[in-house]
Amino acid sequence: MKLSAIDLAKFAPEAPAADPVPAGAPSASLVAKRFRFLTADGQTATPLEQEALLGRNDLLDVNFLDRCMMARRCVGRIRVQGGGRQGWATGFLIAPGVILTNHHVFPDAASVANSRIGFDYWFDVSGNRPSEPDEYDLNPGLLYVSDPDLDYAAVAVVPRSLAGAEISRRGYLRMIPESGKAKEGDFVTLLQHPDGVPMQIALRENEVVRAAEDEPYLWYKADTAHGSSGSPVFNDSLQLVALHANGRIRREGGGYVLATGGTAETLEGLSESDVIWEANVGFRISRISRSLLEGVRANWPARLADVEAAMRGGDVMSSTIRALDEQTAIAPGAAPRLESEWRARDAVEAAIPTPANPPLDGTPMDGTGIVIPLKLRISIEAGSASISAAAPATSGGIEAEAYEMRTPLIHDGLSERPGFDPLFLGGAVPVPAPFVSEAGKAVLAPLLEGDDPELRYRHFSIWMHKERRLALYTAANVDWRKRAKIVDGRATTRASLAGWPPNRNFAELWAEDPRLDSRYQLPDVFYTEDRGAFDKGHIVRRDDVCWGEHFDEIQMANGDTFHVTNCSPQTKAFNQGAAGQDNWGDLETAIAAVTRQDTEAACIFAGPIFGAADRWFHGKDAADQARIQIPDRFWKIVVVRDDAGFKAYGFILEQDVHAVTEQEFHVTDNWLAAWKPVSAIARELRGWLDLAALAEIDQHADA
Repeated sequence: MKLSAIDLAKFAPEAPAADPVPAGAPSASLVAKRFRFLTADGQTATPLEQEALLGRNDLLDVNFLDRCMMARRCVGRIRVQGGGRQGWATGFLIAPGVILTNHHVFPDAASVANSRIGFDYWFDVSGNRPSEPDEYDLNPGLLYVSDPDLDYAAVAVVPRSLAGAEISRRGYLRMIPESGKAKEGDFVTLLQHPDGVPMQIALRENEVVRAAEDEPYLWYKADTAHGSSGSPVFNDSLQLVALHANGRIRREGGGYVLATGGTAETLEGLSESDVIWEANVGFRISRISRSLLEGVRANWPARLADVEAAMRGGDVMSSTIRALDEQTAIAPGAAPRLESEWRARDAVEAAIPTPANPPLDGTPMDGTGIVIPLKLRISIEAGSASISAAAPATSGGIEAEAYEMRTPLIHDGLSERPGFDPLFLGGAVPVPAPFVSEAGKAVLAPLLEGDDPELRYRHFSIWMHKERRLALYTAANVDWRKRAKIVDGRATTRASLAGWPPNRNFAELWAEDPRLDSRYQLPDVFYTEDRGAFDKGHIVRRDDVCWGEHFDEIQMANGDTFHVTNCSPQTKAFNQGAAGQDNWGDLETAIAAVTRQDTEAACIFAGPIFGAADRWFHGKDAADQARIQIPDRFWKIVVVRDDAGFKAYGFILEQDVHAVTEQEFHVTDNWLAAWKPVSAIARELRGWLDLAALAEIDQHADA
């Protein structure tokens, strides 16, 4: 899950100040309008709500939690799939059988393809992982309306879920076409499924910081993370005020501010949690409502009455309130408030000098603003857009969430890959390497053709454990001498090597190796539908093997690292350098730093330590069920060569590994806890690998 810098000029007004200017006292007209919203669904405005309306109280009534419980049933996880696309987003019901999400999720009707939306996907009160969501197919043939300028797409949902549940019984969230439901200085709440994980909620510290009347988007302050594409944004009365779209990373001195301190010139190789998010952007529900009505009227006239009625009421909130008033069961299909009633209430306020109150089919609406620190783990490779006439000059861009997954370009001819080169460090003597013992051969996964179990890739090789469905070990040739930012006239950035079109937003989808039976591999779905448990941890680091004299060679190595054979389930704190302290990611960075020297290359051997007592995890594979033991430790042996010969340095990766900072490869005092004799590593490998050749060149004092 990585980031990539991008300026979406269309959504990029000047960055809000770190300390927003306090809003003045609300006008009488604004107070009147806001009070009307507090009672829009038939509810009574509580004393706390009235105090907050006048800016005197930041507390919430406990019924806020009840309203969240109702609203969450209308918010779902979108599984984007079909047409060569795969990924995750959030969406929510806005009318019977109609959901709202972002245009960049579904840019046209064809892009919906085989996508689905699943509801009721959250942890239970005991913290147990949820059961599978209640999934419904999306059908743009029944309704599809979108607007790229407001970044929304409305799509129809089929009447029944895969389990036979009726979508009409789920209810929907009301889109009130009139503006004024939030103001600068308010706080908002968001329900979301970032990266397809169980539902999360962003509550306080979500302050509105920008609410220009002539802008269709809203700025809301962020803490250290941003939002999930297509998420609903609510005010404290649980009314929809915005559709979340994207976020902005804090800049300082021309660089991106890191969560751990300091700045970075580029986002290449960073995850969303590595940086500080200063603001998020959402599009006003009031603006979207007007556009949606116009689109339905022009292209789906048979659905217009349903959509208009949904904007007048009949939603989960008003239906619940009506049921309570009538002492009856909740009826999501209850008769909606008539449009004439809204117009009558508008007339009552006409004597107060206030901006025009728009009808459902809409005149321009006044601005509101909201802000949220959102919890997201989605990768970012976003594209730019042309600036709109209404957008002011910008001092920085917006980074959009990557919802779509796509496999990086993998070159043909896998069977012709050379694999790990044992003579890579020079001379006629092969580098000392692990040797698979007779016991180890019994656990190796066989290839579909031939007797050799070695999976050869560009600059590295992998040997798979057939029962654990993970690499037994890997061997890689690392050479930082043959690196350049431009090769054969082409940039060697992550996106360029992946072969993705410019200005597109993708996360990597890992591929199975066709040379190996699927039952010996854990597919990408194991990691993407693991309920947020693991990262996809490279065993062979992508950057380590992306070297060569020509672009095609580098691109071939890059694509090869995205085979699931090179993947291992690792927790975020262990896999990502910025997510934990002294972890696998830190060690990879450290090794890269010391092997970048012009005089030094290296061979790196690595793999999991498979313990008999490793904990089990229930996940998914092609057969929909996978029960896998998850290794909690990993080993790595670095071999270099100097005038004195080969030297080996072995490590068992735990959470107390510190970075190497020296110019030459050696181990400082900070490494001593993780630096182990090669013989000690061998004892952990259950006799499957013989490390005797490496033990002979071990530089550890106890070797």
